Amino acid sequence: MALVSNVRLCSMGIAILVSIYFCPAHPNADTTADSSVMVLDKSEVTVTRGDVLQTVTGEQSRIVDPDQMSVVKAINLVPSLSQQSIDPLGLADISNYHESFRFRGVEATAGGVPATPVNVEDVPVSGRPGGGPAMYDLENFRDIIIYTGGLPANKGCGIADVGGKINMSILRPRDTFEIMAKQALGTLSLDSLQSHDYFRRTFIRLNSGIVSKVKGFVSYSNTYADKWKGDGHTGRNNAMFGMTTSWSEKASLEVFGIYNKLNLNTYRPLTYAQISDMNGYYDYDYSDNPGNYDYYDYNRNEFDDLMFLGIASVKINDRAELSFKPYFWNDRGYYLETVTQADNQNRIRRWDIDHDLFGGLLDFSGEFAEVNYHIGYLYHNQQRPGPPTSWKTYKIESGMLVFDKYNILSNPSRYELNSPLVTAKYSAGPVSFDGGLRFVRFKLPSIITYKADSAWGDISHDEALGRNPSVDEAASARDPKKLDGLFPNATVTGRLNRQFAAYGSYGRNYVTHVDIYPYFMSQRSTFQKAGIAFDRLWKDREMEYSHNLEFGMRYETDLLSLAPAAFYSIHQNKQAVLYDPALGATYPRNDASATGYGGEIEAKANPFNNLLFYGSFSYNRYYFTQDINSDKDAGILRIKNNQVPDAPEYLAKALLTFKMKGIAFSPIIRYLSERYGDVLHNEKIKPSTAFDVDISFNHSLPFMKNIALTATLMNILNRKDVALISTADYKTLKTSYQPAAPFTIMGSIAVTY
Repeated sequence: MALVSNVRLCSMGIAILVSIYFCPAHPNADTTADSSVMVLDKSEVTVTRGDVLQTVTGEQSRIVDPDQMSVVKAINLVPSLSQQSIDPLGLADISNYHESFRFRGVEATAGGVPATPVNVEDVPVSGRPGGGPAMYDLENFRDIIIYTGGLPANKGCGIADVGGKINMSILRPRDTFEIMAKQALGTLSLDSLQSHDYFRRTFIRLNSGIVSKVKGFVSYSNTYADKWKGDGHTGRNNAMFGMTTSWSEKASLEVFGIYNKLNLNTYRPLTYAQISDMNGYYDYDYSDNPGNYDYYDYNRNEFDDLMFLGIASVKINDRAELSFKPYFWNDRGYYLETVTQADNQNRIRRWDIDHDLFGGLLDFSGEFAEVNYHIGYLYHNQQRPGPPTSWKTYKIESGMLVFDKYNILSNPSRYELNSPLVTAKYSAGPVSFDGGLRFVRFKLPSIITYKADSAWGDISHDEALGRNPSVDEAASARDPKKLDGLFPNATVTGRLNRQFAAYGSYGRNYVTHVDIYPYFMSQRSTFQKAGIAFDRLWKDREMEYSHNLEFGMRYETDLLSLAPAAFYSIHQNKQAVLYDPALGATYPRNDASATGYGGEIEAKANPFNNLLFYGSFSYNRYYFTQDINSDKDAGILRIKNNQVPDAPEYLAKALLTFKMKGIAFSPIIRYLSERYGDVLHNEKIKPSTAFDVDISFNHSLPFMKNIALTATLMNILNRKDVALISTADYKTLKTSYQPAAPFTIMGSIAVTY
């Protein structure tokens, strides 16, 4: 086997060199005040800490996310962020139809919420379920800012911000004409001689330069990657454009758009028993027999996403500016997956997705009596799903999918969010005060469930509604529910000198979970026997709130920077997906409370010009503060003081970069402590450590601005660790697991003309 691996490694090395010789690619250009062009691997990833900014260089983000398609992977090194990939690309890192990661133990993506934690230019231009999280080429973005703890009022816009927010700024077009291109190639498995186990990605971006006061860019990328185990692949095509113009010194207009097409074969989830036997089940995946319910091509996702964002700004005077950011996003596609129904019968389920959202952020900013302020208003309107509007199941007959029935047929209703906000900042000598207030009115949609007739056959959602089906009242909630809340934030920062600053902050955040509907429909007979209609469960939905306190400091010189922080949070109305023995059902409930506390430290050292060290360590305790009772005060679940599932208490990450004559050598290490797959702590996952190495070479040539060669080796020890924990999955209503990808190598060439 060692000989096989060596032969394959040499073959891949030759292939990478051949692709480097023949294929031009995208640059590693610096970002300066004069240059509006930059690549994310020369940008900054910034973490807010009061009035102090902590920064991880974009070069580090490129190292941990060499394919540049996963926002979460790009920020993996920041403290208190727990993210593990089952796929080197990061596109398959999905749990319960959302991105899988945690900030300080809190699920920032908030499963069962139709929104992502990623905003672009401060607005929520995409949602989920669907393909929204996979529609960004990071080469087209200037920086990534991460907000944790109490969020500024104008930075937490959207349906949820309980765990934090990630805000991305678009890389504007350059003043001069430029072509950037990048070609990447890699292998996703060295354990076999299968010739198709490989990865490739091509990216190109064209900047027009200034033409009649207008400048723009257009980019395109094409990606193909085989799964590292089993059959199937990932295919992705992405196009983006941007245009900016200034009519005068006081008025400007910017328009951006993205189109993304994704098709992805998923990896088979494993049970706790299987994941406990890695030697026997590490390569276990879906079958290649279309006559089986576990056939790989019955488990795939396909989505088309289209996004538009505009930014119009007018300077009223030297101290005041008005801006408006309208946005639109449309997502169409489906999830196809093997499911086990309540009667233990297997079926293939198709979840059709066809939804959109639109909205706008109006902002008036200025300065009055040395106070900098923002007065804003966010309007956001978003169509379901989630929860689902259409679930269909299929049987298998003679190796073909045959329509069985509609499991869910409901109305395409909409969420609505109205949120006025205000922020203010004032500095008095070395002390600054920063605060804000946001009001949120969130309207949950009505959910009308219809009785579908199996005799209609395999017709679309719109066609089925056109048959005028009767209403299933027991599974419907006709009246929309409104949820209101006030969310303040405040920060005080003191600067002793240019090297030292300290801060304290408070903020209140929120989230509303809506996944009770699919749980109800999957276990409907159980709820009916107990006399519980869906309307009752829907009206019981409440906002989950968190109160966040944080204290920290920062010491920074040219050679060393240290940023320790301590934090404490209280979570009310926390949702927990629990088994109710009185009903014999598992479903999400809003009656838990939790507490979080911990500390983290981020350190950077640059003792020599050619040596850079970055490291972070964090302790995150996030646990339930009471036991859980069933609706009938029976079957007490002893979960008090238990750490929530999939939340490691300890995280440690480090990166060392040594540079010499244009070559940079960067080893990376990441450690996370034990986790649990269930709330009762019966399913324990051991600690894991990952080692990666990145090698890059940058050089300028007379006929091009820059050429960069990179090689990234991931999981170099080929450890068989658990990556993703999916708790209370819709598929089985039980926890499932995914192993981490094996040793992987990627190489690329990037050039700028």
